[in-house]
Amino acid sequence: MIDIGMGEWGTEYNEYILIKFTSSYGFQQCFLDGKLYFNTSDWFAKCEDKGRGDTDEGNTFVVNHNNPGLTSINLEIIDGQVFIKNRDYTDNPSEYKKSTVLSYSTALNRFRKAISFYTAYVNFDKKVISEFPDNMAKEFGQYGVLILDRQEFFERVVNAFRKMSNCNEARMGFVEYQKIEPGLNEWNPFRKDIDKFRYQNEFRITFVDDTKEAVLLDLKRTIRDIAVPILASDVQREIFFNGDELLYSANKN
Repeated sequence: MIDIGMGEWGTEYNEYILIKFTSSYGFQQCFLDGKLYFNTSDWFAKCEDKGRGDTDEGNTFVVNHNNPGLTSINLEIIDGQVFIKNRDYTDNPSEYKKSTVLSYSTALNRFRKAISFYTAYVNFDKKVISEFPDNMAKEFGQYGVLILDRQEFFERVVNAFRKMSNCNEARMGFVEYQKIEPGLNEWNPFRKDIDKFRYQNEFRITFVDDTKEAVLLDLKRTIRDIAVPILASDVQREIFFNGDELLYSANKN
């Protein structure tokens, strides 16, 4: 697993809390039972649900459709082989050729699986918790699971990965939100369009196996000892500071 790192939020906050949101009570309970659903890059790329769908998911690069600039990405035959060629016509704009390739994804990403979490950022010095966006519940579901001991949670996920016979390229970390600049933009599984997705504060775990299907990763044990159910509508009032302590009040509904 790669280093989680601090993410771009590290200058304003010094801690974070992970919450997994689901669309039903049943999915919430399944997650608490230690069964983690990893969907495919293609599912997110093709999904039309607001918030979940991302046409750039799994891409290695994207071209700004609205402002391609003088960058041109086309298929070219060189020495009898087909290549994707990036050419910059800044110095000779009269010869500019419009791009025919607007995005590209390596074959490896057809086999990549991902699970996503919302991150509530915390500043213990200022006793501040990042504001919870209203549309998270609308787009990802009302039923959440608050991870109380994320280090133990990570260790259980890693142990489950180690028991898989075909788990490769396992990574976890914060999504980096970037502006899609004019022309060519390099992309990866931990990068998203800042204008569309910044509010999600996403933390994700991904891996690659030899299938193109979604995967239900079974931790082989409950996580109810290190996580609690919570409703999205109660996040703001159920997680709070009391003096120097950050507390939660488990939802009883």
